[in-house]
Formats: sequence, C-alpha cells, structure tokens
Amino acid sequence: MIDNDREKDNFPDELGRSVRALSDYLGIGLQIAASFALFVFLGYWGDSKLGTSPLLLLAGMLVGMVGMGLVLMKITRQANRDHDRLHH
Repeated sequence: MIDNDREKDNFPDELGRSVRALSDYLGIGLQIAASFALFVFLGYWGDSKLGTSPLLLLAGMLVGMVGMGLVLMKITRQANRDHDRLHH
C-alpha cells in the first residue's frame, strides 16, 4: 500500500518532466524546420532575382541540412551528458 501511495505522489512530478521534455523537443523541431525553410526560401528568392535557378535553391537546401545536422548533434550530445549525469 505504501508503494502505491509513493507512485501517486511521484505522478505529478513525472508528468511535469514529461511535458517539459515534450515542449523542449517540439520547440527544437520547430526551430529546425523554420531555419531550413528560411534557407530554402532565401535560395529560391535569390534564384528568382539573379536567374541562377536552381543553384541558390540547392545551396540553401545544403546549408539548411548542414545546420539541421549540427543542431541535432548538439542536442544529442547534451541529452547524453544529461542522461549520464542523472544515471551515474
């Protein structure tokens, strides 16, 4: 019976942590998508102004993809550090 009470007491804390983690990851996803879309749009816009289609569009896509990879690597490293700190 005591264990059941402890589980009930911990539920709000666990739910709060889950909601915070979910909101953090959703925010990161939106940030990545928005920055990628920005670089693609800038490439498209530059091609339309300079007549270089599709070179700047492709360059914008490449820069956006590299940026996404760097952000994901940073997030993964931070998550691993946090996990290691909490579990060791």
